[in-house]
Amino acid sequence: MQLSADIARKVVEARSRPRSSLADPKLMNLLFQRDAGENRHIVRWGMWAAVLSYMAYGVFDWFLFPDIAARLVIARIAVGVIFLAAIEMGVRRGTALAVLHLIAASAIVTGAVAWLLLALGTAYQEALSHFIVFGIVFVLGANLFFNFRFMLSAISSTIIAVVFVTATLFFLKADLASRIVIAALFVNCLVFSLYLSWRLGVERYWTFLEALQAKTQEQAAIEKGQELVEIANTDPLTGLRNRRAIARDFLELYREWSRENYEIGIILVDVDHFKRFNDRLGHQAGDDCLIRLARAFVETAEANDAIVGRYGGEEFIVLCRVADTKRLREIAQEFCRAVEQLRIYHPDRGDGIGIVTISAGASLTSTENGAEFRAILQEADRALYVSKFAGRARVTIYDPRTVGVDRSSENLTDLLTHAVERQLISVVYQPIFELDTGRLLGHETLMRLREVDGRAISPDVFIPAAEQSGAIVDLGMWVIDQACADMARAGLGTVIAANISAVQLKAPNFSLRVAEILNRHGLAPHQLALEVTERIDLIPEPQVSRNLDHLQNLGVQMWLDDFGTGYAGIGWLRRFEFDIVKIDRSFLNECQTAQGVRMLHGMVSLLRSLGRTVLVEGVETEEQKQLLRRLGVDLVQGYLMGRPEPISEVLRGRRNLVA
Repeated sequence: MQLSADIARKVVEARSRPRSSLADPKLMNLLFQRDAGENRHIVRWGMWAAVLSYMAYGVFDWFLFPDIAARLVIARIAVGVIFLAAIEMGVRRGTALAVLHLIAASAIVTGAVAWLLLALGTAYQEALSHFIVFGIVFVLGANLFFNFRFMLSAISSTIIAVVFVTATLFFLKADLASRIVIAALFVNCLVFSLYLSWRLGVERYWTFLEALQAKTQEQAAIEKGQELVEIANTDPLTGLRNRRAIARDFLELYREWSRENYEIGIILVDVDHFKRFNDRLGHQAGDDCLIRLARAFVETAEANDAIVGRYGGEEFIVLCRVADTKRLREIAQEFCRAVEQLRIYHPDRGDGIGIVTISAGASLTSTENGAEFRAILQEADRALYVSKFAGRARVTIYDPRTVGVDRSSENLTDLLTHAVERQLISVVYQPIFELDTGRLLGHETLMRLREVDGRAISPDVFIPAAEQSGAIVDLGMWVIDQACADMARAGLGTVIAANISAVQLKAPNFSLRVAEILNRHGLAPHQLALEVTERIDLIPEPQVSRNLDHLQNLGVQMWLDDFGTGYAGIGWLRRFEFDIVKIDRSFLNECQTAQGVRMLHGMVSLLRSLGRTVLVEGVETEEQKQLLRRLGVDLVQGYLMGRPEPISEVLRGRRNLVA
């Protein structure tokens, strides 16, 4: 029973009063409610015992009052059966305990008075004067046998005593002394049993108060313990789980993981440039920001059946059940989008983004990390570092090939700024072929970056960082210049392609600089193709549209890269006359299923119906190549035909082919 504050207060007040004071009605009701089940049991079986005993006393009627014995016995049986049936019916129908008590009290009074009124008519008055004292049993039964409330006990027992005393004094044919003794006996028995009934009631009441007080103290202790547990496992600012609770939740997931067919993913989240946010707007604004982020994280976690907590400072941690790294990335990206949708103003990021964003690093259970919380967390932390190192506001999934190198002592932005003059940047070329004829169409130019000590930096790391810092403008122009120089000098097919970013397309003089490079190297504009990725939505940008229009008017080929993975979709195809559309490699990888084949076939058919030349990248097996031939794909690119190589290797391969 959960005790309310009002009940707890009434218990304290009741225990502060003398024992002889009136009981609190509300507490008395609680007492009878608590004992209702037991009292119903007592009433039912007590009634059976009383009725059977009452009928058994009919034996004395046959011996003591033979002249009216039949009437007495019939009366006993009738009263017993009627009230026993009433009690049974009440119990079976779930009648209130107070009604059952009233029936039982009525049975005692009726049984006593009915027998007495009939017995007074016997000719054996002397025998009656001896036997009438057994009426005390009815008085005691009303007061002590059924656990009636005191008022009901007092009324019923007093009625019985008054009837017996009156009958003894005025109707019993016996000497006066005997009548007075019998009457006094009934009065004394009534007073004594009433006192006992009252005392027992008081003791039950005070015992109940003590139990309630103990229950109150226990409840308070439990609530205090729960509060302490919650405090120990809850972050006080955001209300999220803290680091200790998250570690325990991971253990629970781990126990299930050993039996279920899923992996456990850990996503470590860091608020980008949060120190600057605090320094500029104050710590209260910083706390408010974290609270808003926590609410968004909770909603996102609930939508993905995940668990979120605050790991410390501006870092948060997410536990989730996932099938693979693809699903892990999707969930992490949902958290990033949830924060961006809040549109929390950030006045001092230093990167041109005016809102609060988060970076995320994620990892999941594997044979390498042994499914240990600390090991997976360390991997997620290293992936998070890569996200921050690469320019923030992005997700990185742990991969030993790209995350394994600790670059904590390096400054990537500085490295990118001086990459050209330090000759740390280079290009490699990957061939593109016509599928039907096998003829070389040209090459795609890919940028490469290495550290001062010669270690390669993954494009997944440095390209986003270059875009964030703006260094991609100069680096991208260097790549285009180098590609055009190699194309003019060595010939790399009919076209050389280079990737361009959103940052480059937003530069006002971009198309003019491309025209200057082409003119300087003596290349026709159609020999250069610029690839724009569909993963960014550039249609609303006026400067982007102007640059694209100028380049196409100049005669430069425009290719749409990563088709099917981004925002623009058909809108790009309607707005710009792309010469070639490259379908992202992920769609080819999914062709292991019939649904994947149908999806790729639908994309190819759509592009062909729009009059676009279709290129599929990522071709690594002969089976994939044959599938693309059946689907009517125009161009292919992938490791099966050729890996990205520096110009020296491309030329060497060409000489070997000629030889």
